[in-house]
Amino acid sequence: MFDPFRSFFLGVFWLHMLSYSVPFCLRMRKQPLAAVVSMLGITAIFQPYANVGEAGAWLSCLTLLSHTFEVSSTHRYTFPAVAVLLYTSLLGPAFHHLWLYAGSGNANFFYAITLVWNLALLIILTDAVYSVLRDEWEAERPEGKGKEVRQI
Repeated sequence: MFDPFRSFFLGVFWLHMLSYSVPFCLRMRKQPLAAVVSMLGITAIFQPYANVGEAGAWLSCLTLLSHTFEVSSTHRYTFPAVAVLLYTSLLGPAFHHLWLYAGSGNANFFYAITLVWNLALLIILTDAVYSVLRDEWEAERPEGKGKEVRQI
């Protein structure tokens, strides 16, 4: 039914990914590794089907930015995000089984748990990007090390 629009949808999806890569590369030009790891996180979040391999590759590459985690203790939401990842890792296969094999669930259960999975990945990505930007800010302004940043 949508075969004539396949190339259009592919083009829109590629433009969507490009709309993230250009701002990340421009903003994090002093730390290009952080931009690459952030883009890995974006691809893990926007996978059509949630998979552990893509998220695991990104989370393992996130350790390359450990210097930013040591400098700033700004990870306010890391524990809830990891708890939600564990929660969805347990409920995802259960909902999949209920939907496909037991016949007692429907696709909305599985879709909802993948949305929660992506929300947890997004929270971890937000914390990581904030810590990289905080690291840059503290390097430029050493007098602000350890102080809370408030938006005016």
